[in-house]
Amino acid sequence: MPNKLLPMYTMKQPGLLAIVMLFLVACHTKKEHVVQTAAAPPTEQDAATNFNAAANSGDLIITEPCAVFYSPDTAKLEKLKKENGEEAFYSIADDNINALTDSRTFLDSKGVKIVDATTGKITFRMKDGSITTINLQDEKYGWEVLLFNGHKVTDIDIANVEKEYDRLLK
Repeated sequence: MPNKLLPMYTMKQPGLLAIVMLFLVACHTKKEHVVQTAAAPPTEQDAATNFNAAANSGDLIITEPCAVFYSPDTAKLEKLKKENGEEAFYSIADDNINALTDSRTFLDSKGVKIVDATTGKITFRMKDGSITTINLQDEKYGWEVLLFNGHKVTDIDIANVEKEYDRLLK
């Protein structure tokens, strides 16, 4: 006895199902955490290794001149608040946020590529092939701007971004 609640329909276009499935599979993309640039492209093996490491940890790979902006995550902010006291912490945070905003505005006006880092490690690949890795989880990093000119990474004084720009990128 046929089920009257679920009527059976025959597929008039059997190829349509295959096309829809192919479309769904082809449109699936994986979120990338790697910042690859044209200045020093990695080898295929490096790219595969770096992608796997980055996808698992949120790490960045930087290969061209840019400014990397970093602000502490929630855990680091809580630690800073405990170390400095609530009132001093908010004053320190406000000063640093204002300096980062001014730095971003200045560097953006100069056409410097800006990358935002959240946590993990940043690997800078120099034009000569050498590599520098910075672990943002290190306690010494708070509100930072790292300028990379292709040859060297410098943790700049965000209160003097114009001088630092002239010294490193001009």
